[in-house]
Amino acid sequence: MGMMGYTTFGVLSGKYDTGRPDTARLDRDSISERDMSVAREVHAVAGELGATSAQVALAWTRRRRGVLPILGARSEAQIRDNLGCLDVDLPDELAKRLEDATGFAAGFPSDFIEQTAPWVLGAAAL
Repeated sequence: MGMMGYTTFGVLSGKYDTGRPDTARLDRDSISERDMSVAREVHAVAGELGATSAQVALAWTRRRRGVLPILGARSEAQIRDNLGCLDVDLPDELAKRLEDATGFAAGFPSDFIEQTAPWVLGAAAL
């Protein structure tokens, strides 16, 4: 399962940083070190912005063209925290840090579509 799948299990929210919380659906040992490294970077960026890890993860997801975050809140407090992502201004340099932490590149056909969309789709690409 890739990092984007883990967001629904709360990995990027920071709740697995110190083990397995009582409300966890995953065993901490099933989460790769790479994914935990990304979660730690999300947590670091959250600290710099004065936001929660969940808010930063959702704000980061919202920046991606054609991607919509899915909120997986179980309580009113969680949904309120998640909606706080609307108030998070994620500067380009911090978003780049998060992207660099993933080491992810979409590759073909995503990069091809992105490169050709302006001339293939014209005004419809906007």
